[in-house]
Amino acid sequence: MSDIGRMLPNEKPEHPYVPFSYAGSMFGNFATRFCSGCGYGIIGHLFTKIFEDEKLDPHLFPTIIGIGCYSQLLLIVHTKSQKILALHGRAPALATGIKMANPNMKPIIFSGDGDCLGIGGNHFIHLCRRNLDCVIFIFNNSIYAMTGGQGAPTTLFGAQSTTTPYKMFENRSDGVELAVAAGATYVARTTVAHPRTFMKYFKKALNHKGTSVIEVITPCVTYFGRKNLDSLGAENREGEGEKMDTGQKMIDWIKQNTIRRNQAKLMTEDQLLNKYVIGEFRYQTDKPEYSDEYNKIQKFAMEEK
Repeated sequence: MSDIGRMLPNEKPEHPYVPFSYAGSMFGNFATRFCSGCGYGIIGHLFTKIFEDEKLDPHLFPTIIGIGCYSQLLLIVHTKSQKILALHGRAPALATGIKMANPNMKPIIFSGDGDCLGIGGNHFIHLCRRNLDCVIFIFNNSIYAMTGGQGAPTTLFGAQSTTTPYKMFENRSDGVELAVAAGATYVARTTVAHPRTFMKYFKKALNHKGTSVIEVITPCVTYFGRKNLDSLGAENREGEGEKMDTGQKMIDWIKQNTIRRNQAKLMTEDQLLNKYVIGEFRYQTDKPEYSDEYNKIQKFAMEEK
């Protein structure tokens, strides 16, 4: 079994959705390649729960997976979901081709913060601009985890990484602000510490016609937590605190640095530094969807001919 990752003892009582996961359907057990404390296991189980509970048709909701640690979600997501592993940063382009070939499909895209906002930033912008009917998740762990813990576009100010051993000094990219500016019609952000909110937003995105962007803040213990103190982001605590070297410490830290959108409106820019503002940022239902508009052009061209 080592070729698919660690096999963990079965839980008592059994986790009800493990049998619906890819590895669980084969071995009746949970398997993972993720580091201890990684948030991707939470995301995988929530995805599988929604996929099963909503009875999504695997032929109409393909799962397009980018490149990053989260690529190993293949083992945890629903066994019936049609899974495609894309090139680094190119998942939105692949999803666009799938949607245009069969407009009845609604691609679900998995993308990391580096994958989506770094190397794939151009593809992400144009996916939002076109308002293609799809769901794109941005998994934000504030680091390039798969390639050794380098500073990413989303790394917090003052954080340490393998390429910023003293501190990160660059401005941070905001996936939500970028999605709104580019034209996505449903935009939200939540965290793995808010699983019910994740499911609520996911269901809403599945029923929305247009580009739905959901950023999910998730912990990376190995390359972010173990290099940084839990005082990161706190006021007047520089140099104090302890390493975030367990999943629980990182989950607690995410909770402490999460601000609801209505609260954020009352805070200054300095107060919001290194905070994660969660909530729904846009829900627009009257903007034309890309494949529908393209179909109109096709019909017009054929009639003219």
